Amino acid sequence: MLNRKQFLQGALGALLAPTVSRTAAAQTTAIRCVLNWSLAGDTAPFFLAADRGYFAEEKLEVTLDTSNGSGDAVTRVASGAYQMGVADVATLVDFAVRQPQVAPRTVMMLFDRSPQAIMAMKRSGITKLSDLPGHVMGVGTSDGASRLFPALLRKNGLDINRIEKKSITPPLREPMLITGQVDAACAYDFTSWFNLKARGVKREDVSILYYADNGLDLYGNSIIAGRPILESNPEAVRRFTRAAAKGWRDAMAEPAAAAAVLKKRSALIDIAIETERVTWIRDNEVRTPYTLQNGIGRIDPQRLRSDIATLVGGFGLSTTPALETIYDDRFLPDIADRVIRAD
Repeated sequence: MLNRKQFLQGALGALLAPTVSRTAAAQTTAIRCVLNWSLAGDTAPFFLAADRGYFAEEKLEVTLDTSNGSGDAVTRVASGAYQMGVADVATLVDFAVRQPQVAPRTVMMLFDRSPQAIMAMKRSGITKLSDLPGHVMGVGTSDGASRLFPALLRKNGLDINRIEKKSITPPLREPMLITGQVDAACAYDFTSWFNLKARGVKREDVSILYYADNGLDLYGNSIIAGRPILESNPEAVRRFTRAAAKGWRDAMAEPAAAAAVLKKRSALIDIAIETERVTWIRDNEVRTPYTLQNGIGRIDPQRLRSDIATLVGGFGLSTTPALETIYDDRFLPDIADRVIRAD
């Protein structure tokens, strides 16, 4: 028979058990994160972070969803439907000027170098930017590379009126390049090149003219956070960036592992292609002299201010947002979690 002390201890334990359970559950924070595109090499590091338990280690229950691009991702985070996201800085600056009250903020840079480029078939005679006059240029209606194309020409003293522009959509860009309907097109390098490669085009037959090599050395994709979570739970943002940084660190060191996690989510994924895409992104967008020294994620404030001014001018925006309305510097993880290897 239980004595009075044992009975009270048992009753107290029973009463406390639900409380302890609720407390443990409360320590896990649910975060919805919208990525900037579909399942591919540039989103793989986030899924690698999930599969290796980095989000779970931070007591985060993270849902990763794909989107139709940076504009879609920024809009979803601004609406409150998602707490975190991935978007290029150019899109974020544009949104911040137009809707400053709800605009998300960058909390960690991913691409130290922009993937924006002019893609051209060498048979057109285009091997440098000054070759563009007299040719047909494919441009989109809303993508960042197309919107900044006039600014790129101005930066290099080229007359846009000497270039015939033809409106194109992303699905038709590479077919029109291959068939010669356009001589060159605005694009992201790691999207356009692998689309061309899938159609049998050889690397030596393609000119890739980077904006970064021609006067517009802009930052690229970044992790963004919505205003509500920045204000109500900054610690969750800090834990998210720490886990994501580990995923990017690992993916840059192990591209094949990053591609493999995509295959687990879609049978349509070609592991060889996505391994090559992750490697390409590492070598062309992520691994730079700056990130080798400072790790992925750190920004140069003066460079970002210059980027903002360039984007405002290039997009024809009405005001220039302050640095702190675009980038929140409270969430950079320790360098050990975001180191980029040189080999």
